[in-house]
Amino acid sequence: MTLQKSLITTAITLATFNSYSASFQLNETSASGLGRAFAGDAVIADDAAVLARNPAAMALFDKATFSLAATYVDPGVDIKGIKAPDILGADYDVSQMEQSGVVPTAIIPAIYFINPVNDTFAYGVGVNSNFGLKSEYDNDYAAGSIGGTTDLKTINANISASYRLNDQLSLGLGLNLVYGKAELIRHAGNVLDNGVSIPGVGLVVAPVQGSTEVVNMAGDDFGYGWNIGAVYEVNENHRFAVTYRSKVALAFEGEFSGLGTPETAASLTVDMPAFAEFSGFHQFTRQWAAHYSVMYTQWSSFEKLEAYTGDELAFEKQENFEDSYRFALGATYNASQALTLRAGIAFDQSAAQSYRSISIPDSDRLWYSAGATYKLNSNDSIDFAISYINGDSVVVTEEDALLEGLPNTLSGVVGNKDWRFSSEGNALLVGVQYNKRF
Repeated sequence: MTLQKSLITTAITLATFNSYSASFQLNETSASGLGRAFAGDAVIADDAAVLARNPAAMALFDKATFSLAATYVDPGVDIKGIKAPDILGADYDVSQMEQSGVVPTAIIPAIYFINPVNDTFAYGVGVNSNFGLKSEYDNDYAAGSIGGTTDLKTINANISASYRLNDQLSLGLGLNLVYGKAELIRHAGNVLDNGVSIPGVGLVVAPVQGSTEVVNMAGDDFGYGWNIGAVYEVNENHRFAVTYRSKVALAFEGEFSGLGTPETAASLTVDMPAFAEFSGFHQFTRQWAAHYSVMYTQWSSFEKLEAYTGDELAFEKQENFEDSYRFALGATYNASQALTLRAGIAFDQSAAQSYRSISIPDSDRLWYSAGATYKLNSNDSIDFAISYINGDSVVVTEEDALLEGLPNTLSGVVGNKDWRFSSEGNALLVGVQYNKRF
């Protein structure tokens, strides 16, 4: 395989790895949910944002309801160097591998509307995002071929309906249109600053300046999916819900350019995974309620990569992502008719147990959340929420993409091709939401 072709396939591979990090699964669908770490979010139905989790919960509404939400995300992802590839020498200063603020701040918006037509039927529409994240490294970053700009955005537009079968059981169905856009940019980094030389032969690979752009790929696509749900009401104070959202295939098609490579058509189909959630809600007293959720995400459906440049199969590789779980527990306190307080804690399991990338060095996370709803009047209310996410410290080992593309005959000269890092990622989330009943 030529160096140019290897760069193309490596670029596509990196894009897919990053879009399948568990960190790309966004839970930030509402401020009310954020304040309880999204515990019980598929069944509480205190505002229209429940549409993002469970269409059957629309049966719990007796008036048309509108919600507009925004969540500000301030991540703190820092990378520190442990070891560099052998080609850089035993005395290489690993402090050059440090990078702070890898993931920039972002605002995640969402909007929902639910309309109960009668006591039996309701419909709703919503727009939010279930997957998306961005990471950025400096253009002259030492490990530039694996740490550059990685940007994935998705927008999910949903139309749903619910039907109440009887006083206890309600069912719901939704259809989803998902738009995805991805961008990947990589630079050469330090590994080929001096080229590659063979003793007695001389220079066999020319030097490449660290800031040289070796990968630039962008693409977008529309995908389709569906979701179903059910709500079972034991009585007015206790209810349960289960919901399932199908996987959505996005065939990213766009243009690739890179080191010595003219602009080339490239495509890659990626399945955004299916996930299911079970939630419970219990109103123990007029003031106190407890709620909980278990979410299962089917990352194991990601079996292999198949990347194409034009009509040619450029790359195929088996993968080993693992199914993951998210557990959340929360409580709500009705302080007065105007003020409701809530809090929650959650454990969010990483799907990348065997492979991690410095583009998003994913890890298990703990959520600590608090929030409040203030009723402006009988029909209008505002939600506020704050969450702190504490991620585990992890070690990331990743092969340099430029060195990987060198011929196998140079392996003895190049030696170890891996970069090794330590990473810790935390985040602060702040949400605000406006709700109106008509």
